[in-house]
Amino acid sequence: MTLARNSAIGLVALVTTLLLSVLTVSGQVARATPAKAATPSQIPKLKAIWEPVNYGEDLELTDVYFASPLEGWVTGAAGTILHTSDGGKTWKAQLGGDPKAADRPISQLRFVDATHGFAVQSTGVGDHNLLRTSDGQTWDQPGKVAQHRADYRFVSPTTGFVTDGQKILRSQDTGKTWQPVYDCKIKTEVQGLTRDVACNPSKLAFPSANIGYAVTQGVGPNGLVIAKTENGGTTWTAQLILPGEDAREGALTFPDQKIGILRAGAKMFRSTDGGGTWTGAIGEIGGKPDVKFADSAVGWAIAYQTMLYTTDGGAKWTARKIAFPAAVNAFTFAGKDDGYVVGGHGMVYRYHVVPSDYVAKGMLDAPMMR
Repeated sequence: MTLARNSAIGLVALVTTLLLSVLTVSGQVARATPAKAATPSQIPKLKAIWEPVNYGEDLELTDVYFASPLEGWVTGAAGTILHTSDGGKTWKAQLGGDPKAADRPISQLRFVDATHGFAVQSTGVGDHNLLRTSDGQTWDQPGKVAQHRADYRFVSPTTGFVTDGQKILRSQDTGKTWQPVYDCKIKTEVQGLTRDVACNPSKLAFPSANIGYAVTQGVGPNGLVIAKTENGGTTWTAQLILPGEDAREGALTFPDQKIGILRAGAKMFRSTDGGGTWTGAIGEIGGKPDVKFADSAVGWAIAYQTMLYTTDGGAKWTARKIAFPAAVNAFTFAGKDDGYVVGGHGMVYRYHVVPSDYVAKGMLDAPMMR
C-alpha cells in the first residue's frame, strides 16, 4: 500500500512538472493569444432602405407613431386607427378601416408612452373630438380640443396643452376641460412707438413635463415670438427672434432642453441655449413638414417625396429625393435606424437598416444615418 501511494504521489509530481515546463517559456508563463480583431472584409456590410408595408385598402393615411421598431399606430380617413405589432406586415383596424365608411378622418397622433396616446377626429362644426387610449388597444373620447387649434401636446396621460388663437390652454383632466394659461402678447416698436402686439402660437414643443416652448407666426417685420415655460405651463415668458421670418405653418422641436430646431417656411434654424438665440442652419425644404429627431443627432423633415435629414443635431441638413408612390403626409421615428412614413392609398413605408444583400419587393434606396 505504501509503495502504491508513493508511486501515485510521484506520478502527480511528474505530471505537474511537465505542465509547468509546457507553460513556462524563458522563465515567463505563456499567456493565451488574444483574439484577432475582425478585418473590414469580415464585418457584415449594411444598407438603409425604405420597404413597403402598406395597408391593403385605398385610404388616405394622415399620421403615424411607433413605440418600437415593430409596434405602431396609423390614423386615416373614414374614422381609421390602425395598429401593427410586426412592423407593418399585418395591420389591424382598431377603429374604422373601411374606405367606404362615412366617418370623419382621424389625425394628429400624440403618444406619451407605449400605451397612452391621443388622436383628434374632426366634427365638421365646433370643437373636435379628442380620442384616447390607455392600453394601446381600445379608444374612448374623454373630451374635445379647439377646432381652430394650431397644435396640441400631452406631457402626461392627464396633462395637455392646445393653442387656440392668441391663447395657450391647459387641461389637467385628460381633455375634459381646458383653462387658459397664456395670452400671447409682445412689447415691440411699431413706427417708432412702443406697442403691445398680439401673437398667435402655432407650434408647441415639450422636451420635459416642466419645460415647454411655443413659436408664433411672424409679428410683422419684427420676427417670430418664442414663448417658454419652466413650470409646467403655469407661466410663460416671450421674446422676439429672427426678424422678418414667419412660422405661421412652421415646425418646432427640442431634442433636449438645450437644442432646439425650428422650421420657418422653407428655412431651418437652430438654438443651442434653450431657445435664447437662433442661427440659420444649412438646408431648406418646401412644403409644410414636421421636424422630428430620433436622438440628439439624427433628425428628419419629409414632405411629398423629399427627405431632409441631419446627423449632426440640425447644424447641417441634406435633401434627398425618394420615389415614394404617393406623397408623404406624416412620418415618425422608432429609433435611429427605424422609421415610417404614411400617405395616400394606404401607403406605409418602413425605413430600416438591413444586410447589403437584402432584397424586398418595391424597396427604395435610403441614406444611412450613421
